Amino acid sequence: MNGPTMKAYIVWVLKGNLVVLVINGILFTILGLPLGLGLTNLAALGFFSKITFLETGVSFLVGGALAFSGSVLPSKAKEQILKTADEPWSMEKLRKSEKKANRFIVLALILFAESLLVALLGF
Repeated sequence: MNGPTMKAYIVWVLKGNLVVLVINGILFTILGLPLGLGLTNLAALGFFSKITFLETGVSFLVGGALAFSGSVLPSKAKEQILKTADEPWSMEKLRKSEKKANRFIVLALILFAESLLVALLGF
């Protein structure tokens, strides 16, 4: 990877991490405040580590689905079901789908490290 590509990659992963942080804030607002649970009570329940671990799994699933979508089996199934032969499977399509999937997989690895850190710190 060259410099500009790596920079764009890192920016995308940081944006994804920011989206996850916003989702965590929204979940805290929806679940914690109406029930009268504060940060300390939610931390004692392991809320933040469990939510981050759940988001890690979702990110891994999205990345895996994107990687799988470019392989031969889904492409051939799409051809058979939709009766379209205008887009045959190619190695280039597989590479493009794997590049998209790599972003989600790296995001999931970072989220997994964050969930382990949060669990070790006791949140």
